[in-house]
Amino acid sequence: MSTAAGYFISLLAKERQAGIVTTETEQHLKHDFRKLSWRADDAVLAASVSTQIERLEKEAVALRKLRALCFGVA
Repeated sequence: MSTAAGYFISLLAKERQAGIVTTETEQHLKHDFRKLSWRADDAVLAASVSTQIERLEKEAVALRKLRALCFGVA
């Protein structure tokens, strides 16, 4: 496991324990890191995190749109 990857996952776990990050997001990133190899280049692992961020941003946009549509709250 790369030092950066291990450090990232340990910080991510703390964020999950604080209720800031969901268990689903934590598990998804752990799975991606395993799939890519913990020893993968940091840029490859960072790209995986970026992909997850983009997915979550799209999800947030969709939820805001549905909230506005159904409840009239922007």
